[in-house]
Formats: sequence, structure tokens, C-alpha cells
Amino acid sequence: MKTRSMVVQCEHGLHARVAAQVVKRVQACDATVHICCATCSRANACSILALLTLGAVAGTRLEVVAEGQDEDVVLDFHVRYFDTTDGQRHV
Repeated sequence: MKTRSMVVQCEHGLHARVAAQVVKRVQACDATVHICCATCSRANACSILALLTLGAVAGTRLEVVAEGQDEDVVLDFHVRYFDTTDGQRHV
């Protein structure tokens, strides 16, 4: 199990389109992934609804926890994805 922290840079935060891309990527990998922030509970990264309930706006620090064969791939994706201002560049 590995963990990485990152800050949401997307202007509109973790909205439905961003959540859908995260779910799509996570479901394609062999890893269990959860995302959480300081003021929220843990969300399963395979669920759009769970990700949206995080209420992560621009500037929110997220912690991504991944476990499985592809944990490094998934964590690298999240770091690149959330470090962009539009959340789309590295999908």
C-alpha cells in the first residue's frame, strides 16, 4: 500500500467530469484506490458519487491511497492529473 498527497489545481475542483476520468483510470488498473481529505471521509475512487461527496474545491489537499499491482501507475496518474489546472491534460 502506498500513499501520495496532492492539491487539486482544477479551477472548478473535483467536479463530475474530473471524477468520471478518475473512475475510468482507476477501473482500468489492478489496484484498490481511495481518496480522502482533511475534512472528509474516505471515498472509493471507483465511484463518481463517492468522489463528488468529497466536495474538493480548487486548493483542497487530497491523499490518495492505492494498494495492488498497479499502485504506482495509479498514484503517478493522480499526481499528474490533479497538478494540472484543467484536470484534462494527462488523461
